[in-house]
Amino acid sequence: MKKYLSLFVAALLAFSVNAGAQVFNHLSVGVGLGTDGLSFELASPLGSHVDVRAGYGFGLGLIGYSIKDFSIPDPSTGGNVNAPLKLGFGMSDARLLFNIYPGKGGFHFTVGAYLGSPRFLRGSITGLPSAYNTAGIEVDDYLVKANNGKLDVNLCAPGLGGAGFAVKPYVGIGYGRAVPTAKAVSFSVDLGAQYQGAPGVWAEGVGLTGRTQSVQITKKELEAIGKIEEYGKYMAFWPTLTFHLYVKLF
Repeated sequence: MKKYLSLFVAALLAFSVNAGAQVFNHLSVGVGLGTDGLSFELASPLGSHVDVRAGYGFGLGLIGYSIKDFSIPDPSTGGNVNAPLKLGFGMSDARLLFNIYPGKGGFHFTVGAYLGSPRFLRGSITGLPSAYNTAGIEVDDYLVKANNGKLDVNLCAPGLGGAGFAVKPYVGIGYGRAVPTAKAVSFSVDLGAQYQGAPGVWAEGVGLTGRTQSVQITKKELEAIGKIEEYGKYMAFWPTLTFHLYVKLF
């Protein structure tokens, strides 16, 4: 996927140069908010039909979602206990995107990628039995324990955990110019999806040597995770709705 993205970027640049277009002759700065978090961007034209956008976004735990009836095993009794799970946006990544304008208006197609942390949701399971503070859960020779009845978890792109690097291709449509033409300020709305694959549930574990590492918790280790994995298969494509305000600097 990285190879195809690089080829696409090179093709856009070659098209702009060969067409004799004005490249990087304007610059705008933008701030956005959406299901990809709070973001800041710089945008510049690659001719009259393409704008390149580069920026960074933070999830900041925005828009929390709770599962109150999250039932997990109680090691001390052999039964189950409800331990509410709260989730919020957890992404933290750069983005390199290209707006392609078929005409002179603001309608555009967008292609590119989000690059950075594979985490897109972060959460916490609270009210865990005291056994989770001591015995914890053993995952691949790492011990995952709760702290005062609270276990922090992350939903991440597959196989990467909390410390990897993810490249998530993006395709979408939108309206509005990232680099305003007639005005100094413009507003843009975009709707698309990032492909990340079905995510897994990860938490920090401690090894025999005291080393900490992000490990994946599966249904084998904790029955309740099966419910998250069931929902996770629908998250292979992360829906991305964003609103941006751009100001042209020159």
